[in-house]
Amino acid sequence: MKNIKLIASIVMLFAFIGTQQTFAQGKGKGKEKSIEAKQKKEAKEELEELDEVKQKGKKKAKEDKEWSKEKEKKAHKKEKSFKENKGKGNAYGRDKNGMTGREFGRMRSEEAREKIEEQEQTILESEDVFRRGKEKVKKAKERIKEAKENNQMSEEEANEKEEVLRKTNEKLNELDKRIKEQKEKLNKDKEALNKILFPEEK
Repeated sequence: MKNIKLIASIVMLFAFIGTQQTFAQGKGKGKEKSIEAKQKKEAKEELEELDEVKQKGKKKAKEDKEWSKEKEKKAHKKEKSFKENKGKGNAYGRDKNGMTGREFGRMRSEEAREKIEEQEQTILESEDVFRRGKEKVKKAKERIKEAKENNQMSEEEANEKEEVLRKTNEKLNELDKRIKEQKEKLNKDKEALNKILFPEEK
């Protein structure tokens, strides 16, 4: 930018000098020297002005550099303070990727609904596994009982299989307990989401 100004002013200077000489040619040699002296003086003044502008530009650039360094230091301090003092919360909404608040809120509520639906689906699958497991254990107990009555199985084998069934039954009971806990948590999440989406009017 500075170079463009310098070049433009030099071109204008030569254009000015060239027009002055064409007027001065017809008037005589005595006046030529005085005109040349004036032109040289004006050229020197313009060069001095350009040097001043350059110096001011250098000072301004130096000031801008210092100012940007200060801003950068302040930004680093703020960033460190954010990292040190995160506070409570999940930081949802700090970086919305150019979305408006409303769009971001709708996106977050949709994510919450999808999460609840996924949890419901996993609970249904777990309940299905639990139900099938209970049926298998029940059928296995009946088979062991029949095999004992018909003397198709020794007492030791029956005891081993009953022990396996007992452990399987314990695991199924733990699964049932976890399913109930997940259902309770899911119901709480649904209620919280409904309170947010459909607040009661007072």
